[in-house]
Amino acid sequence: MFKILNITKDNLIAIKIDGKIVKSDYEKITPLIEKTVEDYGKMRLYLLIDNIEGIEPAAFTEDVKTYIKYFNSFEKIAVVGENAWQRMWSELASPFVSGTVKYFKFPEMERARHWIGG
Repeated sequence: MFKILNITKDNLIAIKIDGKIVKSDYEKITPLIEKTVEDYGKMRLYLLIDNIEGIEPAAFTEDVKTYIKYFNSFEKIAVVGENAWQRMWSELASPFVSGTVKYFKFPEMERARHWIGG
């Protein structure tokens, strides 16, 4: 499930990921992404990964489509997580976006917010 965090403003979209990721999560954030890109040209993305219990295939498809559609629209992505596979996911996402992707551990959350500009 995606939850939009209150630090979302201007061209910064901040999302907490917790639980199972479903297609309707993308239906919630895609309009926000579209509006941000329309207004600012580039977006910064802050992803706080609490716990991912899985991703349904339709959600994975939406994830890939989002990265492809907005490939040139990412300025920076800060990924905050707690384990090695989350770090690996952020490294795997790097070739699919034009901006810089950087991984931070939970104790570095404030450093991640500073880096992303939130």
